[in-house]
Amino acid sequence: MNNTVKKILRITGIVLIVTALSGYVVFATVVTRTYHHDKMCDNVVVNILDFDKYKFLNEATVYKALKNAGLNPVGKNVTRSMTDRIEKCVTSINVVRTAICYVSTNGDVVINLTQRDPVYRVITPKKTYYVDIDRKTMPVAKTFSTLLPLVTGYITEDMATGPVYDFVTDLYSRNFWKNHIGQVNFTADGDIELITKIGAGKIVINDLSTYKTKLKQAEEWYAQYPKQAWSNKYSVVDLRYKNIIYCKKGGNK
Repeated sequence: MNNTVKKILRITGIVLIVTALSGYVVFATVVTRTYHHDKMCDNVVVNILDFDKYKFLNEATVYKALKNAGLNPVGKNVTRSMTDRIEKCVTSINVVRTAICYVSTNGDVVINLTQRDPVYRVITPKKTYYVDIDRKTMPVAKTFSTLLPLVTGYITEDMATGPVYDFVTDLYSRNFWKNHIGQVNFTADGDIELITKIGAGKIVINDLSTYKTKLKQAEEWYAQYPKQAWSNKYSVVDLRYKNIIYCKKGGNK
């Protein structure tokens, strides 16, 4: 095969590749336009991806939110702008964390969403709410509850999403305390009470800035005096004083 023939074949190959790519671009453009503008929406599909974990809302809640916002897409040609507005509408529901909306090839408007993920429940004299993994407060659902650490007493929302969040997440990340503490209570005097599930009724500290040292002291006390710690001999284990553990006798928590 001489050089002239090779050159012709190379040029022919390049032309074929360019032609194929051009055809694909035209095809993709047509499909995209059809996808967004020529498909009439016949149905809305709502997928709550974590419904097996939480049931803070259902499909009916999403349909109602779309209707109230004038965003029911059924019977309409759905554009990208409309799917964006649908996403914003769904994420404005106070228990929704993420939402993705798109039009399927058969014309269905599909909404995939996830719910907010609460870390613990807060009960104060004025209100009750959850704090989620994004350090934001979220309402307690009337129709669904989940088993979470309980934080009670006199704290503000700023505290609940700030230093209290750091303390509670650290406390419950440790197996010993996760299995042993059922409630964290903040008193009107500013003390922190760790209400136990078994044994000594409650452990008291008074400063979150030194809580790691206090918890280490408590762990050492449990290890050194297991019979006393795991019995009802003491109602209070007081760690408010420097280098001193004060135990109050009594069987009541």
